[in-house]
Amino acid sequence: MPVPTPEPTRQPPVEPEPAPPTQEPEQGPAPTRQIPVNHETPPIFIPAPEITRTDGGPNAPGTLNEAPQQIAPVLAFSRTSCFGTCPDFTARFFADGRVEYEGRQFAPVQGQRQVKIDPAIVRQLLHEAEQLGFFQLRDTYTTGAVDMPSTILTITTAQGQTKRVQVEENAPAALLQFFTHLDQAVLNAVSSTAD
Repeated sequence: MPVPTPEPTRQPPVEPEPAPPTQEPEQGPAPTRQIPVNHETPPIFIPAPEITRTDGGPNAPGTLNEAPQQIAPVLAFSRTSCFGTCPDFTARFFADGRVEYEGRQFAPVQGQRQVKIDPAIVRQLLHEAEQLGFFQLRDTYTTGAVDMPSTILTITTAQGQTKRVQVEENAPAALLQFFTHLDQAVLNAVSSTAD
């Protein structure tokens, strides 16, 4: 008599395990990379302040309301006061054509101005200074008299070389003529913004 074969036991169907929920990567700061440090100091630039004229709005003609500018003037020209009516002012010319002006007592224009001129004018003034040998001049032409006004000119080259000359009297004729050109350049620049 044959032996009955046992029936296979049925296993309940195996349901697949649910996949673990996917996790979003944590939101943290973006990875950073190190930037090599350059120990040389780059040229310094600062944003130009918004200038508002006393007789008009910030965008009035002849005023400056522009992007970042260089900080150092290439030419600074001053005349100082005396016991009389000598004009007292300072004008700083920048390579990009900006002129910062401060007119004090007996100045052609009184008050502070910041205007923009053609950069070619600044280049021409620097060329004239080079032609007269400005960097070979003495630092002072003075008499020692206390009531003498001074004319002071400082020029800084693109390489950073600076020369300052102070004149009371007995200066070379070519330098005095250059001062006359500078007076006219200052007057032309600031007269359009005079009150």
